[in-house]
Amino acid sequence: MIYILHGPDDFTRNEKIAQLRARFDPTVADLNVTMLEGGSLTLGQIRNTADAMPFMADSRLVIVNGYLRALKGKTIELEQLADYLGRVPPTTDLVLAESDALEKRHPILKAAEAAGAEVMGFGDPAKDSLRPWIIQRAQQFGAAIEPAAAELLGRLVGADLRTLNSELEKLSLYVANQRAITRADVELLVPYHEEAEDFGLTNAIGHRNAAKAFDQLHKLLDEGKHELAILASIATQIRGLLEIKDMAERGLTPPEIAKIKGWKSDYAVKMRLQEAANFSAARLEEILEMLLQIDLDIKTGRIESKLALDTLIARLCVRA
Repeated sequence: MIYILHGPDDFTRNEKIAQLRARFDPTVADLNVTMLEGGSLTLGQIRNTADAMPFMADSRLVIVNGYLRALKGKTIELEQLADYLGRVPPTTDLVLAESDALEKRHPILKAAEAAGAEVMGFGDPAKDSLRPWIIQRAQQFGAAIEPAAAELLGRLVGADLRTLNSELEKLSLYVANQRAITRADVELLVPYHEEAEDFGLTNAIGHRNAAKAFDQLHKLLDEGKHELAILASIATQIRGLLEIKDMAERGLTPPEIAKIKGWKSDYAVKMRLQEAANFSAARLEEILEMLLQIDLDIKTGRIESKLALDTLIARLCVRA
């Protein structure tokens, strides 16, 4: 059997390949499954591997990554490959895996169709298709997820299926099949990925929520987080707020800002704009100067580090 698996969604494409590999008995899988990289590969090398007889199994699996991309513009080599597809031994499953989507008129697709191949396209999912994907994926983990929670998860992570899968696994373990995953669970366990790792603390400061900020600070300290590392995270948050605020004031929309930042979703921009609304640009610049001074005071022993952080949060969260 021949498989043409093409498109940028490497997560789903690799899952399909994993399913093909899983059909082999583990005791002989290594002897009958071969992975080839197409960069400098020749058709002769592919044929030598694919024409070999399986060892103590009914078939063998040969996976070739990126070979069609390497043949782009090489008409003769493409014709030779097309001819070989009709002569692949029935005991070999040949997989041509490509990260680029193939055009409908690609010569190999026509040859693959004539050879009875299975052709599967793996395009990046559209934003409006993420929610059903998330709901279905949660079911594979034995969990249910509320539509509002699925919607938020898609907005937080974007179309990164690998990360979505990991987050769903984490959420499923958290609810332990006792109930459906809720929006509150997502808000608790899934920070938007453009943020620093100390999301709870920096988000609380951004919203000037003193109680939550103090709670998150002491939690980080109890976990052994270094005071200067926490200070650096706060500085990153403030610089981010200042940058986003400046771009918004220059007329850029959230999607435009997200594109400039290289973020998958504009949700992070909207969240930061909400936080930035609590501070003027002048105040954010003052806070950055304050952070530099506190860093110096801690390093020179002028102030005890934990006291400095407590005082800092109180000053940052106070409302005029």
